[in-house]
Amino acid sequence: MAATLESTFVAILVLLSPLFLATPLSFAWKWWTGMEPEHEHYREKVRVVLDSGIPLSRYRPELDAEARKVYLDPDRQARIESDLLNPLGVTHFILFPALIAWPILFPFSIIIGLLAWFPLKIFEWILIEKKVLLRIANLVKKVNRWEIIGIPRSDIGIKTSDRILSSIHRMPITVFLGLFSYLLIMNLHWLAGFSIKNTILLSSLLYIILVSFISVIRAATASALSFADLPKRKVIPMDSLVESWMAPWVGVGLVFFLVRQLTFSYKAIRQDTLFIDPIIFSLSILLVLYTATIIGLMIEVTFFRNRANEVKTKFQLQVIDIHSPTLYLFTQHLGDLKISPLMSLDEWVQKNESFESTDFDRI
Repeated sequence: MAATLESTFVAILVLLSPLFLATPLSFAWKWWTGMEPEHEHYREKVRVVLDSGIPLSRYRPELDAEARKVYLDPDRQARIESDLLNPLGVTHFILFPALIAWPILFPFSIIIGLLAWFPLKIFEWILIEKKVLLRIANLVKKVNRWEIIGIPRSDIGIKTSDRILSSIHRMPITVFLGLFSYLLIMNLHWLAGFSIKNTILLSSLLYIILVSFISVIRAATASALSFADLPKRKVIPMDSLVESWMAPWVGVGLVFFLVRQLTFSYKAIRQDTLFIDPIIFSLSILLVLYTATIIGLMIEVTFFRNRANEVKTKFQLQVIDIHSPTLYLFTQHLGDLKISPLMSLDEWVQKNESFESTDFDRI
């Protein structure tokens, strides 16, 4: 029993090791984005614009003038703006060691990443081409008595859109889905007596299905489309709704399965399994975590950069065809909130989701 408790304690330390690494990485990130007084000055100027609800494009000349005033180069401007719009937290930094281990994990990762392309196309066909996602949106709207409107995304007019940073910002859900799939199949491994080979194969298959389904939905909803909850006076972007529904289930599932495995693994019926040792199990968790990180990066490169914009546009046009939503600007000034109609969402899409100076005269 003492040996088992000691192994469990060491296993917990192994699982916590990415958190220990995340602290210096977090500090390095803050240093890279900018910690000097002039950086904080510009950061505050950008934050004021974002807090007002007005897209950065409206004040682009003024922000550029502020940057020149404190001698910020365009790259530093872009980093600060990207950091405010796509902030990185602990969940992002625990994935960074995968960049060190990628030469070892890449061969297995690329196989799964390439296999994911086929189900991505299938789910794109089902959800977008066959309008299943539109039916889901209509059902959510009907059940909750919401309305569908458009609210411009806050990153419109960013100095230089940092696609790498926006990809990293999306990564945790993609990666943790891989870990969730592995732990779920691992529980069946104890109950059904799967071999290690079958456990890995089933985990990979489940991960490919889940990440393909979620990736298409996230790409389609990364737009101005929002739900308006009129009785509660709330505006809920569709992409935020997807994240808020998904994250708790994945998070709770991960905690539950991890605790269950570490607590009851040594009581497993099959005593010949490799993962009866909590330390080996914890190491396998890190292996899956970093492998899923590399797979997630591959999906970002192959899907989000090549297909996401087309998927988003198709879904928006489908919603426009049924609901003809209006695009509003939700602004704040001196504590007063104001929602101003700007144009139809159809006109917004035809303008390639960009503003003209005359559009702001309606505010």
